[in-house]
Amino acid sequence: MGRRSGVTAEETREQLLSAAAATFAERGYEGARVSEIARAAGLTTGAIYAHYETKADLLLEALRSHGGAAAAQLLSEGSGGSVLDLLARAGSALPRRGGQKATLLLEAVTAGRRDPRVGKVLTATLARREELLAGLLRQAQERGEVDRGLSPEALSRLITLIAVGALVAGALQLDPVDSNEWTELINRVVDAARPTEEER
Repeated sequence: MGRRSGVTAEETREQLLSAAAATFAERGYEGARVSEIARAAGLTTGAIYAHYETKADLLLEALRSHGGAAAAQLLSEGSGGSVLDLLARAGSALPRRGGQKATLLLEAVTAGRRDPRVGKVLTATLARREELLAGLLRQAQERGEVDRGLSPEALSRLITLIAVGALVAGALQLDPVDSNEWTELINRVVDAARPTEEER
């Protein structure tokens, strides 16, 4: 990428991916033009095409860099408390998330239906995060924090569905639900995964 003086290659890359994520979120995959992304990033289209062969490649990299998902969010929120406590906190915050990341996810899903490469990367990204979360849940079962009768894979899928559904609701700007009522519901869902006293 054409570097400007005093700016590192990593800073230039981050600026490009931020500009790409914002443009895809605002204009949609079909409406976003590489020249527009280049202008927003302070680069030339030639500099972008030197690193990304197609607009789909740029979308994939923006998605990897800015896509976000429940498992990654969970791991970034610290290690205080059990896995279920972290899930409850992350789940309670879902209605407040969205914005650009939510719209970018919807654009990636739409683009993935037309471009198999985009769909493949999106599927693989979600699958990796589900596997990671299932592994954390399995460890929590071994520590007696999660009901051993539950499938870690099924629980991980439920968490993914709730997280992605919340992003879709945010991208569509559905009327928000009461935050206290949402938190109460999430806490009840999470509590259902805790072992009973007899099972501990």
